[in-house]
Amino acid sequence: MSFLSFISHLSETAAENAKKMEDLIFDDPSSSMIKARIFAEEILKEVFNIEKINFYVTNLNDRIIYLAKEGILTPDIQNAFNIVRMSGNKAAHRSDYNDIVEAFKVHRSMYKIALWFYETYSTEEITIPKYENPQPPNNNLENIEELVKKKILELLHNQDKLLENKPFTTLPEKETVNSQDSITLDLEHGDSYLLRELRKLQDSSKEAIENAATFSKFKNYLHVERPVQKDLETVLKRCQENPNQSHLVLLCGSVGDGKSHLLAYLKENRPELLEGFNIFNDATESFSPSKNSMETLEELLKDFSDQAEPSNKKVILAINLGVLHNFISMEHDCPFSQLAKLVEESNVFTGKVTTCYQKDWFSLINFGDYHSFELTKDGAESQFFSEILKKIFSDKDENPFYRAYIEDQKNKVRTMAHYNYELLRSETVQAKLIQLIVQAIIKYKLVISARAFLNFISDILIPENLSHYDLLNHFERLENSLPILLFNRRDRSPILRCLSELNPLHIRSKIIDETIIQLNTLKNWGSLVNNLLTNNQSKELLLPFLELDPHGNGFVSDHSFQQFSEAFVLFVYLTNDDFSSQVVDINYNSYLRRLYYINTGALSEVKNLYEEIKEAIFKWKGGPIKDYIYIDQPNNQYRLAQKLNLKPSISHLEKINLEKLCSFKSTLLLVYINEETKDLVELDIDFPLYELLQRVRNGYRPNKYDEEEAIKFIEFIDQLMSFGNKKKELLIHFPSEDKFYKLYRDDFDAVVFEREQRV
Repeated sequence: MSFLSFISHLSETAAENAKKMEDLIFDDPSSSMIKARIFAEEILKEVFNIEKINFYVTNLNDRIIYLAKEGILTPDIQNAFNIVRMSGNKAAHRSDYNDIVEAFKVHRSMYKIALWFYETYSTEEITIPKYENPQPPNNNLENIEELVKKKILELLHNQDKLLENKPFTTLPEKETVNSQDSITLDLEHGDSYLLRELRKLQDSSKEAIENAATFSKFKNYLHVERPVQKDLETVLKRCQENPNQSHLVLLCGSVGDGKSHLLAYLKENRPELLEGFNIFNDATESFSPSKNSMETLEELLKDFSDQAEPSNKKVILAINLGVLHNFISMEHDCPFSQLAKLVEESNVFTGKVTTCYQKDWFSLINFGDYHSFELTKDGAESQFFSEILKKIFSDKDENPFYRAYIEDQKNKVRTMAHYNYELLRSETVQAKLIQLIVQAIIKYKLVISARAFLNFISDILIPENLSHYDLLNHFERLENSLPILLFNRRDRSPILRCLSELNPLHIRSKIIDETIIQLNTLKNWGSLVNNLLTNNQSKELLLPFLELDPHGNGFVSDHSFQQFSEAFVLFVYLTNDDFSSQVVDINYNSYLRRLYYINTGALSEVKNLYEEIKEAIFKWKGGPIKDYIYIDQPNNQYRLAQKLNLKPSISHLEKINLEKLCSFKSTLLLVYINEETKDLVELDIDFPLYELLQRVRNGYRPNKYDEEEAIKFIEFIDQLMSFGNKKKELLIHFPSEDKFYKLYRDDFDAVVFEREQRV
């Protein structure tokens, strides 16, 4: 079958022009694109006839817009028509436009259009041939035009190799002779070294396997030193100074916090620190199927029980905090009271920050209070994530990713993964990415290990479509660009699911609204794009959309316009600091600031927080007058209220004079005290609760769903209500009459019921 002959019964003229287009593509690319435009016009004429549309339209662009609005053209097909339309216009009106690569893109778009046309309107049932790239009429490569043909065929060959997506095999690791040997050059022509290196970051890579026994050269390169590593090394040095004394080192935390990675790193790079230690990387891994996790722990820790004989036993035990709490709380046949006392003295289960605690034969490292980011009065930053990004994107010769990128440049291998790599080399983009990651951690309580972060980097660099960059049309490049992969790939991983919620397009922002309005109203977007886009990589993808055809029709409209405008805003957000600084979540910024001040014990700022939460508490429950809060459910006749004096307690706060906090509690802990009984009640506020309480302060009425989500807050209020004086006095409010009565006992213990006079 000739090219697109399967639509001949629907439009013979369209099929004939498709055949002519393919025949001309190598000898005269410009003429072939003009034939493609005629093909598109004939297809749309036939669609109008079949759909019996009598709406008068003047040109091809108007027909595309009309059918798109009517829902007849899908977004992908609308884009395909626009590719054919604009390329045909440029070929017809520009004598210098004779790009064979563009002609190949048009050829592929024509196939998409024809396939849609057949599936939508044909009643025949035939097997449609798969898309095949056009082939040159002969192999004569003696003149310049033939060399161009050779170039496009080489691109197509390389594309086919890239699309195979086969796992790359690598030679065994060898010692680096010089900086140029940071990668092994063993791939076939057309394969990508950068893709090979980036795929090592994926969870499916063998490099993703974490255990305390192995640490590859690749992992060693990517390793970033953190404060928890320094503290653990200090503890182990102290232990080695007393080789004849027993010692227990507990590495406490949760899954994915880096315990296994750190132990593997020390074994590879500082083996002398682990000498003499028995290492148990999973405290619940049973030695026997008949033993549960607590029995397993008893066996592991038997040398540190109250009845154990003196020994020089040394143990490193990685353990979940919850498991540790259960273990020291339960009764054992062989008591562990000394161990339990030391754990309690470490304050690991209190509201205080506990990173490293040492006493006698016992050390505890709490990974939970070390964070992947730091707090300052101006917000959050992350040296950890920043250093990882430098490892991947710096232009140093020892960086295998950069060396692979340079090697691909030499071999003229470039995909959208290479483009995305170039974009993420920008320090501005890296800083914005880190802020988004920290925001996801705070808002959604994500635990992002180094491994998860590396997999995330591969997800936003490597798209599904790995065709050669030069063979992708403008829309395909946008779809596979980093900003789109960052915010529109929610099913790929938990991190990307959260980042899709942080899409700046979901935030009500004046500057974004103004930008969208300008895109809708300006005839020429050139000044807007040049003013907001300061990144050359961004301009590379977006400037082609600014071209106008001779009739004044823009490159994009309807869905195509939406696709462009969304991509434009995301590119500007990631690359323009002035723009992104105006797209803010006020509650998030406020929460970060409060988090810093409560961890540093800044009383003036803490006072403001207590006052805001007090206001939210009274508005949540409701109250008739100042300092009175309702104690019953709403009814049509009357409401009961009590006076509630909230007395803050600040005894849990510690004054810290640091500009940057590396260890801190990631929630806002508020404590209230009953002045009569001295009882304390605590409220631990995470970001979701903080955001909800701020909305309540601003007039929002919580519903049943809010109460179910904030169950701990509801329990806190119930405890707090016991601090009120309802046993001494009640205020009775009749809402319909707006009258108040007090019920109380006077000095002679007589019950008094009197109307409250309000001034």
